Amino acid sequence: MKGARIVSLASAALCVLALRSTAVAAQTPVRFSVVGGLSLPVGDLGSNADLGFGLGLRGEGRTISPGWAFRGDLSWDHYDGRGGVSAYSYLAFAGNLVHHEAGGRLYEFGGLGIYNSRVAFTDALDRSDANLGVQMGLGLDLSSKVPNVFTEFGLTSAFTSGRSSVWFPVRLGVRF
Repeated sequence: MKGARIVSLASAALCVLALRSTAVAAQTPVRFSVVGGLSLPVGDLGSNADLGFGLGLRGEGRTISPGWAFRGDLSWDHYDGRGGVSAYSYLAFAGNLVHHEAGGRLYEFGGLGIYNSRVAFTDALDRSDANLGVQMGLGLDLSSKVPNVFTEFGLTSAFTSGRSSVWFPVRLGVRF
């Protein structure tokens, strides 16, 4: 079970990162996050893949305007395929603009990214390409202290040729 081994290693890495000292995190203007969750594929991807999972690392820095931030996301999403496809995976680097609601824990995000998609076929003739994509969604800070636990609900669309690669990720993360 290659997928189970990857999930176990990723979970262990998330736990190690969560144990990082909060005193160091409070001194830096950039906040880092680790996220993980499930993704529901839709469209062509949903017709050919099962429920997937995703992992990510992020860096977020505030702007001069209150309530606004820039965020860089490095993420990996994986789906088991159906029929002649054994797996779909997407490695992405995205830049997002984040808006935190005044006095609240709710925030919105949206941005562009580069998505390297890989389709692994059962006959070992894999296909890989890089494309632009968008992501957007809503997040909710579940705690206000550092480290901060949050959840996000989003929409991701990688502009792949000949098929639609769209999914709805639901993530849980820790921001340091």
